[in-house]
Amino acid sequence: MGKCETATASIGISILLSDLVPQLNETNFAFIKKMLYDGFIEDCNDYYDESYKRIIGYDNDDIKLPESYFEYQICLTEELIHNGSFYKSKFSNNEEPNRIHGCLWDQYLLIPVKDILETERWGYERYGVNSLSREIDFDLTVNLEEYKKNNIEKYKVVFMIKQNSG
Repeated sequence: MGKCETATASIGISILLSDLVPQLNETNFAFIKKMLYDGFIEDCNDYYDESYKRIIGYDNDDIKLPESYFEYQICLTEELIHNGSFYKSKFSNNEEPNRIHGCLWDQYLLIPVKDILETERWGYERYGVNSLSREIDFDLTVNLEEYKKNNIEKYKVVFMIKQNSG
């Protein structure tokens, strides 16, 4: 089957983890947990997103985070402050923590709200261009009522591209 790479262009929100996590409270706990799970770190060839996914237990049922919003907030804050990217050796696959460009606490979380385009590429050794287009005949507005209803502040509406390799 080979490897699949997917690129998705979306409109969504961008928010610093250091702005989002302190907003967590009993009322919006489930909503912010969903934001954290649905989102990904704005990351260009570093391993911030991989570190982030490990912390929140993305696709890993062995990771158990606290059930109370207050303990969850404290635990997440500690993990995000003390973890960042990592250096992964090409030869040995050994990983070493690397916070030279800051910790996860200082990174932007991107949360897609409305997908616009998506393209996939399959194969083992694929090179070249993969492309897709769409007429600009669609509504670019996004519904942010859930974010307002849950009192989420300090976010920006952004255009984003997510490339996923797996």
